[in-house]
Amino acid sequence: MKLHGIGVDLVKIERIRQKAGENLDSPLARGAFTESELAYARSRGVAAFQSLAGFFAAKEAFFKATQVWPGWHGVWVEHEESGKPYFGLSEKAREKMREVGIDPERVNIQLTISHEKEFAVAVMVVG
Repeated sequence: MKLHGIGVDLVKIERIRQKAGENLDSPLARGAFTESELAYARSRGVAAFQSLAGFFAAKEAFFKATQVWPGWHGVWVEHEESGKPYFGLSEKAREKMREVGIDPERVNIQLTISHEKEFAVAVMVVG
C-alpha cells in the first residue's frame, strides 16, 4: 500500500466557541461546517464545541494529508454507528484528489479525533 499522506491538526476549543457563537449560527459556523456537522454538534449538548473543534481539526488534517482544498463544505465528518469518524467527500473533493494522484474510490482514509479539556486534535492517514 502506498502512503499518500499524513495530516494532523490541533485546535483550541475556546477559539471555536468564540467564533462559532453560542447558538452555532455565526458566519464562521455556517461557513466552516455543514448542516449535518452543526446538527451533530448541537446534539452533543455541553460537548458541542469539542465536536466542532474536532471537525475543524479533521478538515485541516485532510487538507494537509492530501494537499487538496475543496473548500470547507467539500469534506465533512460523519460517524459510523460505533462512533468512529470518517469523511464525507463532495464530488469536487473527489475530482481534486484525482488531480493530485489520489483515487478516492481505492484509497484507504483513516481519521481519528480526540479532545481533552482545552484542545481537540485530529489525525488523518491516506494510504
